[in-house]
Amino acid sequence: MKHKINISVLILLFVSLSSCSDFFDLEQDNTMTEEEVFANAAYFCGPLMDSYSALPGFYNIEFENMTDNAVDNDFSGDYYICGTGALRPDNNPLNNWETRYKQIRNINIFLSKMVLDPTAKLPTPVRFYVINNKNDSIDNVREFQRLLGEAYFMRSYWLADLLRNFGGEAKDGSMLGVPLVQGRILNIDDNLDIPRATYDECVQAIVNDCDSAIKYLPVEYKGTDRVIGASINGRAAGISAMALKARILLYAASPAFNKDNDMVKWEKAAIAAGEAIKAAGGLSNLSKMDDYYFAKLNNKNYENRDILFRGPIMTGNQLYELNHYPQSMYGAATSGASQNYVDAFPDKDGYPLSESSYDYSANPFQNRDPRLALFVGYNGSKMGPGNYYTIESYEGGADAYVPLKKTSRTSYYIKKLLRTNQVQLIPGNDTKTQRANIILGMPELYLNYAEAANEAWGVKSDPRGFGFTAYDALKSILVKYGSGEAYLNKVIGADGNKFRTYLRNERRLELSFEGHYFYDLRRWIGNNSVTSLNVDVYGMKITKKEDNTFSYEKILLEKRRFLSPYQPIPYMELYNAPSLVQNYGWQ
Repeated sequence: MKHKINISVLILLFVSLSSCSDFFDLEQDNTMTEEEVFANAAYFCGPLMDSYSALPGFYNIEFENMTDNAVDNDFSGDYYICGTGALRPDNNPLNNWETRYKQIRNINIFLSKMVLDPTAKLPTPVRFYVINNKNDSIDNVREFQRLLGEAYFMRSYWLADLLRNFGGEAKDGSMLGVPLVQGRILNIDDNLDIPRATYDECVQAIVNDCDSAIKYLPVEYKGTDRVIGASINGRAAGISAMALKARILLYAASPAFNKDNDMVKWEKAAIAAGEAIKAAGGLSNLSKMDDYYFAKLNNKNYENRDILFRGPIMTGNQLYELNHYPQSMYGAATSGASQNYVDAFPDKDGYPLSESSYDYSANPFQNRDPRLALFVGYNGSKMGPGNYYTIESYEGGADAYVPLKKTSRTSYYIKKLLRTNQVQLIPGNDTKTQRANIILGMPELYLNYAEAANEAWGVKSDPRGFGFTAYDALKSILVKYGSGEAYLNKVIGADGNKFRTYLRNERRLELSFEGHYFYDLRRWIGNNSVTSLNVDVYGMKITKKEDNTFSYEKILLEKRRFLSPYQPIPYMELYNAPSLVQNYGWQ
C-alpha cells in the first residue's frame, strides 16, 4: 500500500502560499480561546495526543487472576474478589465505560477541526511545518492526512475496547453493543439517553474507521521521510488498523456473538487477517521473546515488523520483576501461575499431557514444551541474570508458600513478560530494562488468521491465494520456540475440530498474561453457559523426600464463579440512560 497524495493539487496550493515565518505568533497571557488553541499545531493535536497518552503502558498481569491461569497470592485485589464471585454491575474492575467514551469524545473534537480547504491560503486547519518551498507545502498536507488516519484508528481502538467489555446478548435475546455517538461531541446538557446499538452496527462502525485509517496511513513507517518515515514509529500505522479490523471481525464471528455460525463472518475475519499479514510482507519467522518484548520496540525507528501497535515505551523499569519475582529475589510475588496453566503446556512433541506417552509422575517438568521453562518459574528452575537463582518451592524451601510471606500459593512463579535474563533487584546491584505493552502484535494476528481461516476454509486450504493456510500460521508460533510439531502433523492433520481445540490452547499460552484469555474464554461460548468459566483452580504441593527426589500433589486453591459469559452494564450507566438494556445474566 502506498501513501497516496495528489501532487498536482498540492503544487497549486503552494502557489497561493507565502512565507509564514511569523505565522500564528500568539501573545502568551495564560489564557487562550478555542480558536487560539486550534490555531497552534501543538495545541491543535492535543486531543489526539491525549488519546495516545491514555494507552496502557503495561500489561495488566493481575487481570489473569480472573481466569484459571493464575491466582492472587494475597487473597486480595479486585481481580481475585471478582473472579471468586463478586463481579457485579457496581463492582467490575474492567469497567472502562466512562474513560473510553471520554477518549472517543477527544477524537471527535479533533476530527471536527480536521477539515482541508483547497481554496484557502493555508489549506490545512493549522500549519504543521514552516512553509518555505513546494515540498514543505506538500508535507503540510501529507501530515494532515497522516494525523487524520491516526485519529480514525484511535477512535476505532477505543470503541473496540468498549465493545469487547460490554457487547453481549441482552435479556430479550438481541445481540447488542454499546451506544454509538458516531462523530457527535456530546455535552452535559445534551440528551445522553442513547440506546445500545446492535453488536453488528458497532462492529461496522469500527471497521469503517479502520478502513478510513488504512486509506490515509502507510502500512509501516520506514525510511527517512519526515512525514511517514521511521521516526514516526510508535504511532498508529496502516498495519495497526488492519490488525485491529481483523481482531474485531474475529470477535464478531465467534460463537458468543455469532449464534447462527454465519460462515460469511468467519470468512470476513479470515480475509481481514490474511490481508494484514500479506501487507506486512507475508508469513515469516516471528521475533524472539527478548526482541519482541524488550530490545526492539521500534522507538522512533523501524527494527521489528512484529510490533503492529504498542503503548508508550517504559525505560529503566522493574515493575513486573518487583511484582512477580519471589521474595528471595527481592520481589513481591503478587500472583502465581496456576497448575491449570502449567498443565496446558504440551509435551516436547506437542502432545497434550492427557495424550502424552511420557511418564510425569517423578518429574512433571521434563520432556515438556520449551515454553514452560520460559513462561513459568517452577521448583528447580533458574531465574535471574546468569540463572543465578534456583527456585525452591517444595515444602520448607525458600520459595514455598508461607502466609504473610511474599511467596506463591501455587508453588509456581510467573516468568512470562519478565526479563529474567537481565533484571535483578539485589540492593546496590539492581538492573533495569525497557519494555512496552504490545497492544497489537504479529503473533496474535497469526493466531487470528489461523482461527478464522480454519472455520471458513479448513486447516490447509487457501482459496484467496494468500500463500499461507491456517496450518501455516499456527505452525509459525511453534517454530518461534522450537516447539514440537508431531501432534499437529500426525494427529490433527486436516481435522478442523481437533485443530480448533489445539489452536485455542496455543492462544492461551502465546497470549497469556497479555489480556486476551479472559475475553477468549467468553467469546468461545455459544450457549450462554458459564460451565467453562466456573472451574476449579489448582496449585501444586511439592514434598522433598529423603533421597532428594520430590513427590507432587495437586491441591485445590480457588473456584471461579461467574453468572454470565457477558460483562454487566454498570448500574450508574443504566440509571443515567434508562433506554440501556442490561446483558444476559445480570439484574
